[in-house]
Amino acid sequence: MNKAHVILLKNSLYVIIPLVISLIASYILNCTFLIPAAVIYGVMIFFMIPSDSFFRTVDYQTKSLNPTFRPSKLEMKLESAESTINFIVTLLALLTCLILLYFQYS
Repeated sequence: MNKAHVILLKNSLYVIIPLVISLIASYILNCTFLIPAAVIYGVMIFFMIPSDSFFRTVDYQTKSLNPTFRPSKLEMKLESAESTINFIVTLLALLTCLILLYFQYS
């Protein structure tokens, strides 16, 4: 199994496992399966935000000691690119759930 297959399998699990959990939750809560899926994807998105790609923090103690300090340029690494792909796949799954919920209740 090469690396592309592993990444594809991992991303498919990021989509399929919350759907299975939401199907079980929908039987328990007696609602459509899209509502628990959207909640699960929302929680996943919250914890999957790659901090090195979107947000840039400067150590304030370092900045107070050396006001001319400039952090090094941000470089995309392979690991952060893979986590960004996982984030985008999960975000697309969340958007799909929200769009389907919108059309179902409108």
